Amino acid sequence: MLDVRITAHQPLALGVRPAGTAPVATHLHIPGSVLRGALAAAWLLDHGPLAQAPTRARREFLALFEGQVAYGPLFAPGSHVVPLSVLRCKYRCGLVVDEAFPGQETRSCPCGPLEPGRGAVEFAGPGRGQRVTENTRLQIDDRTGVAEEGLLFTRRALAHRDAQGGLRTFHGRLSAGSDLPEAAARWLAATRRLRLGGRRSTSGSVTFTAHRAERPRPVSGQRLALRLTAPAVLTDASGLPLDPADLRAVREALRSELSPLLGGAEVTAVERVWARRERVGGWHAASRLPKPVELAVSAGSVLLLAFDRPPAPEALGALAARGLGLRRHEGFGALEVATTSWVPPAGSEPAPDGAAGSDPAERPARLLHSTGHAAWFLDQLRPYVLQPGDGPAGPATALLGRPQLRRLTPSQRQEVTDLLENASAELLDRVLLLLEALHRFSTDGAPSS
Repeated sequence: MLDVRITAHQPLALGVRPAGTAPVATHLHIPGSVLRGALAAAWLLDHGPLAQAPTRARREFLALFEGQVAYGPLFAPGSHVVPLSVLRCKYRCGLVVDEAFPGQETRSCPCGPLEPGRGAVEFAGPGRGQRVTENTRLQIDDRTGVAEEGLLFTRRALAHRDAQGGLRTFHGRLSAGSDLPEAAARWLAATRRLRLGGRRSTSGSVTFTAHRAERPRPVSGQRLALRLTAPAVLTDASGLPLDPADLRAVREALRSELSPLLGGAEVTAVERVWARRERVGGWHAASRLPKPVELAVSAGSVLLLAFDRPPAPEALGALAARGLGLRRHEGFGALEVATTSWVPPAGSEPAPDGAAGSDPAERPARLLHSTGHAAWFLDQLRPYVLQPGDGPAGPATALLGRPQLRRLTPSQRQEVTDLLENASAELLDRVLLLLEALHRFSTDGAPSS
């Protein structure tokens, strides 16, 4: 087991599959498949083309990149995958409920509705700040060598500096099997410079460092949650993609895969599954061919399992290091094993962006103030505190059609709409009190002409 640290020196173009004409998006973490590809390119640079390498070197290559080495995802400090089983307050007041291990937590929040996790990577705490940069280029005509009229190409990249201006780092783990040759293990643990992602001529420069670490020993129990941190390629006995909604088929597939690894502890039931599916593929740079496209269970999915007896902690550690499903050596199937409710990493649930404190009313108050129509909102929204829902002017969202608000940005309009549609009378009253204070402060503190 190796603890891996990646230090970015340039933006990382970790492209997600393009959707239509939208800008090419980027991952907010380093998928294990990206790290594996970069290390494979570095190995070929060190040893030459595989077809010309000696037999011993070819065996090392196959052991490193086609064997039992599992390349897990790497995350920046302050970032994490939010499981699909988690419910959180829409206004991020701090309420978190994990449906996989329900306790005495309330299922409602006075700030607003609860939203399920989306399985996405989110930044919080010290990892906040600019996360994504955009680079727009002209498309060049191959025949004439000049820019084609009206054709632009925009690519997004993960910023290489954090909110404090320091180089962004990413942390994860590699799990190597006991059959890995000693020379290959030494090569894998060496510090080196790599190029990650796309646009490698102008971006993607990182420093790779690794050191040996002990295999984790998760707490065991008869009810375990497997939380995927990378897409998993799960199949049934016939090799067809597994349907997460078919709990019986999921149980049989997991029982067949996990029983030998967990020392005979068998899955007796799949109590519930929170899952989404996606198509995963990629590009094989060495052969310049696309990789096969698979139907996979998305990262953030959760499988809640019941066992006939608690598996040994050492066996669960081996499972966490190995992963789940097929193509694990390509970065698929990484997971975490849990027996308790998910909680955000320490310091990762502060007030939302732009809010200075933890009062759930502070963000919407600052949002309304930033529109430049604070006094108008104070006058128009007060009736909706006294008469929630429909006031004398009709539904609250009708206010957005007034001439004063035509210059709102799309994001401002969406957030104001969400506030008017979902906020309780108590929260809206608090918002207006803070808005009045902000307006009075800015008016009284403004320099006289």
